Amino acid sequence: MRTGQRRYTQLLVLLGLLAFGSSATGSFWVVFLHEVHRASPAVIAALFGAAAFTAALTAMAMTLKGSLPATPTMVAGLACLAAMQIALASLRGPALYGLFSILYGAYIPLFFLPWNTLIASETRAHDRGAKLAGIALAFSIATVGAPFVGGVVAATWGFPALFLMGAGVLGIAAVFAAFTGRPAEQVRLKWNPRRLGNGTTVAYAAQGGIDGVLWTAIPLTTLSFVQGEVELGALFSLFALTGGLFAVALGRWSDRIRHRRWFITLGALLPVPLAMAVGVAPSLGAFTAANGALSATLAIAPTFVNAMVVDRLEDEIGLVMQTREVILNLSRGVSSAAILALFVLGLPVQLAILLVACLLPFEALAERFR
Repeated sequence: MRTGQRRYTQLLVLLGLLAFGSSATGSFWVVFLHEVHRASPAVIAALFGAAAFTAALTAMAMTLKGSLPATPTMVAGLACLAAMQIALASLRGPALYGLFSILYGAYIPLFFLPWNTLIASETRAHDRGAKLAGIALAFSIATVGAPFVGGVVAATWGFPALFLMGAGVLGIAAVFAAFTGRPAEQVRLKWNPRRLGNGTTVAYAAQGGIDGVLWTAIPLTTLSFVQGEVELGALFSLFALTGGLFAVALGRWSDRIRHRRWFITLGALLPVPLAMAVGVAPSLGAFTAANGALSATLAIAPTFVNAMVVDRLEDEIGLVMQTREVILNLSRGVSSAAILALFVLGLPVQLAILLVACLLPFEALAERFR
């Protein structure tokens, strides 16, 4: 195996370990906070909003350093997420809420900023679409059974055992990262939204806004249809088993024809009616079908936005990923605050998903109005 391909594969395996460890438990964070700690939807939205703003601040702090060792930074991110899982298993009240937001928020840029920079650096124009779409496929493969396993563990031994299991898997991921990392690997980070352009900045903000809505609304809406941990896990697993192969096929096609904008437009518009269907689904069957289809299509636009931006700024990948990370997390925080306000005003959780349909078309602005 070529050196570049080997590193790409190692990074995907690392993502797979992280994805399994976080998805087996992450599907139940909201359920646990809501059902066990009696946190309201507004409180949960506030916790995720605080985590998003923490992530943005952490990313900006990382910019001050300029150049960071990739492997130790990723290991630190995994350690933050593992510590957050341990906090879920062992703490209650304000201490739990504070550590949840701080540790989860710090994990996001500490792991994903170097990881995204490294994996984008392993791509070239002739294979970038397929390789970046391979991220969605690897994530789908790693997570397809994870929520179901998490549901079985939670139903059999309880939520604390589930979160400790997740922390153990993340520990394995950290060991793998340490053994496969290269001491000389550095990531150079820089904040410069002007280099991205106005259209791409808006597209990334829309992506972050969608994340901020979905990471609270989907688990709570699923909980309104199904109550048992095993049944919830099976549904979350079904949501994960979508989109990967489709994204890779589109990626290969875009690499051949080199017109990535078509795929960005497709990815921005195709999920709109699906998001609307999820937001008004009257039954478990309708919700499952609509959300499964939505999950299959949501990754399309972000994949090709990244590919198209990196095509243009191939020598400044650290700038792309750093600026993107800050924009995503600021937007996640703002959208979490927005749905917090809507929840306080009495909006049903499921209807909040309709905001996704409003945000999706803005992704089509990527690489326009530079």
